[in-house]
Amino acid sequence: MKLYGSLASPYVARVVLFSRLKGFDLEPQMPEGGIKSAAYLAMNPMGKMPLLESDGLAIPESEVICEYLEDLRPGQGGLAGSPAARARARLISRIQDLYVGQNATTLIRNLNPAKRDAAAVATATSGLETGFGYLEHFVTADPYAAGPTPGLADCALLPAFVVLRKAVCPTFGITDPTSGTGALGRWWKTVSGDAVTAAFAEQYAAAVDAFLKMMAGR
Repeated sequence: MKLYGSLASPYVARVVLFSRLKGFDLEPQMPEGGIKSAAYLAMNPMGKMPLLESDGLAIPESEVICEYLEDLRPGQGGLAGSPAARARARLISRIQDLYVGQNATTLIRNLNPAKRDAAAVATATSGLETGFGYLEHFVTADPYAAGPTPGLADCALLPAFVVLRKAVCPTFGITDPTSGTGALGRWWKTVSGDAVTAAFAEQYAAAVDAFLKMMAGR
């Protein structure tokens, strides 16, 4: 299997961490010519990352890739537990994408104060804080996001909150919910102390630092 994309992308990072929990340990690589090249677009006309190439299949979308890896090795990490636990994990991942990730992306695009869209920032900030509230409601912190072992929900949240803590929250004066004593704060303490998730967070933070340095030079 080959995973295409840059680790700096939280969606690529989600797949990388999930693959480690499943025992695949996929390392992403950028396609030759980039994600807008003719060769890449022939595999994925959406021109986005990540993309998994496996047994003649070209599978885009991080969530679909994770589900595919889960189907290859069901029950081993990733999406373990009861149907209810798996539903909660999928829900948290979905909340991350719809209510946190989209707003965080808008704010990342507005990190440069000289090019900032104030209206877009205000809307995204409000939406992001709403998303935090949804996560506080559904994250179990028991002790991971959706149960006793790390899984899909943690893979979705961890890359996002590395970026939020590192760049988004301090830049826009947004209260970081992982610094408190609520569910997200307890969850962050757990993943920061777990050998696998903490090591991944450190690796991902380095990739984000390189990305932010590149963005600052534009």
